[in-house]
Amino acid sequence: MGHQPHNGIAVAGITLQLQDAVATIAIDLPQPKNSFRVENAKALGAQLDAALEGGARCVVLRGAGAVFSAGWDIGSIDPAADDPMAMISQVIGPLCQQLRALPVPTIAAVAGPALGFGFGLALCCDMVLAEEEALFGSPFRHIGMVPDTGAHHILLSRTGFALASELIYTGRLVNGAEAAALRLVNRAVPTGAVAEEAQKLAQNIASGPTAAFRLSKEVLLEGGDFDSMLAHEARQLQKVFATDDLKEGIAAFQQRRRPAFTGR
Repeated sequence: MGHQPHNGIAVAGITLQLQDAVATIAIDLPQPKNSFRVENAKALGAQLDAALEGGARCVVLRGAGAVFSAGWDIGSIDPAADDPMAMISQVIGPLCQQLRALPVPTIAAVAGPALGFGFGLALCCDMVLAEEEALFGSPFRHIGMVPDTGAHHILLSRTGFALASELIYTGRLVNGAEAAALRLVNRAVPTGAVAEEAQKLAQNIASGPTAAFRLSKEVLLEGGDFDSMLAHEARQLQKVFATDDLKEGIAAFQQRRRPAFTGR
């Protein structure tokens, strides 16, 4: 789309700030409630790339204000002309896959609504912190659509078939406190605290052995039965023994000092 990512500058309404190996990507769109259009989705993908290029060891995704994202800009949809297969395969799917498989830990910090496309973006992150009054859901039933962004997989894996069916069929929204109780998100925090709590968590993670975290993320994403995951862990341990972080961690333990991990 001709957009170039810049540290600290909005790119099609998506800003990136890098500090202490933590990349904070904020959604600040001109459409109501941070609703997305194609150019915004592509800009988010570009900023994820820029975060990695800038050396980020953890990424926080949040809304710039009191709204995460109410989803896709419905006003930009034309059922008579749009090609949903092309939209999923060329725009929405690649972005969700990029976010889900990003080789560094990711945290969604959710205030306000995270609905539809916004719900999918939040739950494609490794971890989600939500304000107690945040709102989650895929209310596609109200416009006669099927949820996208991998929402069926996410709901099924986190809540089970019956509750996933209920949330899809009714379009019911859950607040942050209920989402935490249902294990849709990691935890709920008081209103106004999510940005600070997400930064604390991100800084803690970014100071850790992020090379090992990347290898663990690969195991978690691939999944499988006990035996296959045990074998995958062995392969990852073989790789981690070649990292500087493992050498530093062992040396720090032996010298009774705090390790200084570099992510390599």
